[in-house]
This record gives sequence, C-alpha cells and structure tokens, in this order.
Amino acid sequence: MKKLSLVTHYYNTHDKAQHLLDHLASFPDLDTSQWEIVVVDDCSQTEQTLNKHGLNVRHMRVIDDIPWNQAGARNLGALIAEGTWGLFFDIDQELSEFGLRYLLGHVENLQHNAMFYMKVEDFVDSTINEKLTIHPNTFLVHMPTFRDKGMYDEDFAGNYGYEDLYLPYQWERHGGVRLILGEESFFTDKKFRTPNLERNLEPNKLKSTQKLMGGLKKPKNMIRFEWTEISL
Repeated sequence: MKKLSLVTHYYNTHDKAQHLLDHLASFPDLDTSQWEIVVVDDCSQTEQTLNKHGLNVRHMRVIDDIPWNQAGARNLGALIAEGTWGLFFDIDQELSEFGLRYLLGHVENLQHNAMFYMKVEDFVDSTINEKLTIHPNTFLVHMPTFRDKGMYDEDFAGNYGYEDLYLPYQWERHGGVRLILGEESFFTDKKFRTPNLERNLEPNKLKSTQKLMGGLKKPKNMIRFEWTEISL
C-alpha cells in the first residue's frame, strides 16, 4: 500500500491541474511507488486528459453537474485513494518539494486521530481580507480514520461554503483532534479564484447551524453522482 495520496479537484481549470503535475514531476529522485496523486475534475464543461509525466495519477471526472460539489469531489478522491494517509488541498495550493519529502518521511509516525494543518505562504482569506498562515481546505489525515469519521457532508453540495468549516467540528465531535504539523511552510498559495460563480453563503450557513444544533451526526449517502475515470 502507498504511504500517501495527494487529493485535489478542479472545475474548468485543466491548466491548473496540469501545472500541478508539471510541478510535482520536477522533484528529483522521489520514489513514486510510495505516493500517488488523485485529481478530480468536478464536471468541467469539457473533458481533457492530463500529461502524467510517469507519476502515479488517478484522474477522475464527475459526470453530474452539481454546483459547488467540493464535498462530493473530495469524498470521491478519499474513497478511491490507495494511500494510508491523504493530503487534501485546493488546486491553487502548490505543495513544496520540502513538504512532500517531509510527509513521505514522517507520516508513518503520526497519530491517526489527528487532522494536521500545514503552514501556507502568501495566503490571504478573501472572505475577511486577512493574511492567514493556515488554509482551512489544506490538511493531512489518516485515510481509514477519515472514512470512519464520515468524511465530508454532501448535504452542503449545491450551494457555496461551509462544508470546509463544518468538517473539523464533525471530526472533533467523533473523537478527532486538530494539530499544526511542523514550523515550516508546506504550501504556497497561488491566489487563483474561479470567476463567475454564485457565492451566496446564506443557504449553507443555515444548514450548518441546523447540523451543529442537531449534534454533528456522521454524514450519510456519499457520492451522490455518476463519475468515471479518465485514461490516456
């Protein structure tokens, strides 16, 4: 079994997904048998293949057009990933060579019930217009534990926001803890934002409040869409 799965997703930004693979392929002398990349195309308007550069890449495509389906896209990545540990991040978060080498060298010694956040350079939260050192969508988890605790709640799909804010509360409610891993930055924020999308937070804000008051139950009914795997 592989040590680590890198899990990310994109919508209409094949160039950003290709840049990720180009970037990772530039790291010298890494044993590719120890890790893989799971890239989920969340129903982009066109289907395109990616140049995998000989890396272990699983390229999945969501077929059903569900607005703001990050929860579903990440759940799909989590379920098909083969790594014991999963590193989740947005397509505009660029993992450093140091970060990948550190994780491959240390994940086997980390506690399984922890959700680990890593420091990110140049990240400015667009909702509050403040520079932050931690990105809420970038974290490392032990995959069997993540699956057992419920993963993302796909009830939030269809509207913008809160699936990422609700997840850590649910994680802690079911016995998990949250920690920061290391002192150095693992990622650099590339400041990309998908344009022309409705970002009304109110529907999911209300849904999050209802779920918090309801006891943070484990999500049910995962992968509420059709999907396929893209091959060269």
